[in-house]
Amino acid sequence: MKFRLLIYGMLLGCCTATGQVWNTYDVFSRFSIAVPDSASRSAAALAAYIRSRYDAPKVQLQAIYSWVTANIRYNDDSSYYFNRNVDHETKIAATLRRRKGVCENYANLFADLASRIGLTAYVIYGYPIGVSARGNTGHAWCAVNIDEEWWLFDPTWDTGQQGSFQYFMVHPAVFIQTHIPFDPLWQLLEKPISYRNSATKNKDSFQYKDSVKAFLQMDSLQQYLAIERRMKNAGANSEMFRLWQSYNRMNIAIIAGEQDMQLYNGAVDNLNTATGVFNLFVQYRNNGFLPQKPDAVIRTMLEPISLLITEANKKLDEMGLLVENFQYNTEGIRKKLASLSKRSEEQKEFLKKYLAAGPPERAQLFYRLK
Repeated sequence: MKFRLLIYGMLLGCCTATGQVWNTYDVFSRFSIAVPDSASRSAAALAAYIRSRYDAPKVQLQAIYSWVTANIRYNDDSSYYFNRNVDHETKIAATLRRRKGVCENYANLFADLASRIGLTAYVIYGYPIGVSARGNTGHAWCAVNIDEEWWLFDPTWDTGQQGSFQYFMVHPAVFIQTHIPFDPLWQLLEKPISYRNSATKNKDSFQYKDSVKAFLQMDSLQQYLAIERRMKNAGANSEMFRLWQSYNRMNIAIIAGEQDMQLYNGAVDNLNTATGVFNLFVQYRNNGFLPQKPDAVIRTMLEPISLLITEANKKLDEMGLLVENFQYNTEGIRKKLASLSKRSEEQKEFLKKYLAAGPPERAQLFYRLK
């Protein structure tokens, strides 16, 4: 875990803007928005206040951007204050409380507020042009979908700037000139640039809108696996990309480990439940099937065991598919399941004979298990 946080800290030693301005950017004027202190203590209250003041989503988004860039101060002590173990809501609340942060705090707060006004937003990790790919200075920015089109935003780089925004609602074809995402999907380009040769673009068109839509519908593990595939196919050979791949793979390992734990515990629960069913039957048999129950009820007493054993073995089969399992003794539990299955079949044979026998013969079939 410490190694995981170390890699993450190295990747997000965010940098501030170099002051480079691209003439092809659409310029959006800064404007002041006075928000009462009571409305800025939580993201929900802040978003609700802005929605009450402005009607158009684009204007609401500009108001959010204005507030974030004007009220959050860049301070790299937040790169140590925050880490990936902190849940999203806690991180957002802390950023609002402290009124300072690094690029990830800016990006997460802006994306969170954008989502609260009904827009789809995503935080992108990568590095800025001009920073050596052999270094360890990563960066974070945002993508927001407005009217079925994706636009890019960097509130960190517009913090403290006077006049107009330079990195608000920028077209992906322009933004790629200053920001390189680790995950190629978030270039948001129909002809993405090559990570092997930045001067080369793919010849085939890439339907990124459909891919992004599918990606956002995935769970966390599926997303990390998709990022791993895309980064591997991109073939980038730099320290920055290797570090991010390592971090992404650790996320896969952590989630896969959690899933393995749930699968193992589930298999143990199945075994314990099946054992309980078996013991109840044996106890009832040792009592001479007293108090009496209808044959139809007795016939079903052992039936749950086979299904529970099958479910347990299926869970064990699913373990270690993504990351090799070294933690859980699956062979030990499989032996217990096999033993229980054999003993259960023996009792089923007895039960079959009992149900086929007449009343005088049944009494002779009983014996007490030692």
